[in-house]
Amino acid sequence: MEKNYKRKMLVIGVLFLFLGASTTLSVSAMMGPWSENFDSYAAGSALEGQGGWHAWDANPTYTGYVSNAQSRSAPNSVEIAWWSTTVWTDEVHEYTDINSGIWTYTAWQYVPSTQVGNTYFILMNTYAVPHNNQDWSLQLVASASLGTIVDYNDVAASLPLVTDAWAEIKVVIDLDTDWQTITYNGVQLQAKAWTDGGGTPGGALNLGAVDLFSDSAYSTSVYYDDMSVLPAGEALICDAGGPYTGEVSQAIPFTGFASGGTTPYTWAWTFGDGGTAAVQNPTHAYTTAGTYTVTLTVTDAASGTATDTATATITQPVLLPVLEIGTITGGFGVKASVKNTGEAAATNVVWTLSLDGKLVFVGKSSTGTIATLAVGGNQAIKSKFILGFGKTNIVVSATCDEGVSAEATASGLVLGPFVLGVK
Repeated sequence: MEKNYKRKMLVIGVLFLFLGASTTLSVSAMMGPWSENFDSYAAGSALEGQGGWHAWDANPTYTGYVSNAQSRSAPNSVEIAWWSTTVWTDEVHEYTDINSGIWTYTAWQYVPSTQVGNTYFILMNTYAVPHNNQDWSLQLVASASLGTIVDYNDVAASLPLVTDAWAEIKVVIDLDTDWQTITYNGVQLQAKAWTDGGGTPGGALNLGAVDLFSDSAYSTSVYYDDMSVLPAGEALICDAGGPYTGEVSQAIPFTGFASGGTTPYTWAWTFGDGGTAAVQNPTHAYTTAGTYTVTLTVTDAASGTATDTATATITQPVLLPVLEIGTITGGFGVKASVKNTGEAAATNVVWTLSLDGKLVFVGKSSTGTIATLAVGGNQAIKSKFILGFGKTNIVVSATCDEGVSAEATASGLVLGPFVLGVK
């Protein structure tokens, strides 16, 4: 299905007449090289206006959304989907000064196996507001119904569609010789002239924009991540992230990044304690406190390597006491207990036992100190001599030097020196 470029709503048309050239001037473009992983934007936010992205024909109705439902490099990707008969995704990023030399365009695409409908990955040789229907040089259609990804201009150029996994779309563009080579998931899909696109052959020797289009008919969500435009032969670089911090036995997430060279990449981590990992974003737990040197080595498909290091500072978890107040009882005065159910001794435990009855004349407050309450310790406490009459609320509390506290309440009836019916 040819992309329908006549889908502006009447109200948008009126806005363009009113805003005129100012709308066009607000559209931003990016000089190469360029990369995008969507991780600096808030999950759930509209991509429109962030990082140089804007919706087709400057119509924000067509925005995509930042999503953490899927990601190749955590935490985010962009979600491209049809939302209603008047609202769908058609998200554009422009480029300038990419009009000579050899460039590699990379985008990673995730298509759920539950996908319905089609989705389009489009490279424009020219982009302007308002648009021109014929200015694409490549239009790839991922079709759920056919189970294929296909060149819109040459349906014979087709490969099986990868679902429930990230698949690489890579386009090597030679603007000096008017040629492009398209590979999908590591397999060549097509090779043809860069100007052999659009509704009719022809076009500029220029990379103008990428367009991520969900279709204007019903189609479910697909995702893109780790997009880039790099000069061919761009040096392989990697980043080990960090610095990292954590506690002994805590699973710490590590984040790796690489660009340039020749994809796909192989990832090799060493964590400084003998541990290793072979994925881009591993987790690792240390068994001993200390500062470790973490090393990431990335090897590309042409056997090029890049290395980066980071530090991981690991501390012992802080063990604390946990104070609890035992059952409050009455009789000749008030009794309770202070327990330590934590993982460390409590020191200088100060306890207080208070009665708020208006007719309590003696012993309204009692306090004391427990020098040390060991792990599992249980220390009985009791009030001073009490004398009074009537109902009272009872509050028992305790604090310690480790900053831990506890409190319990009860009520009872004071009759002379006795406290009865405590509950």
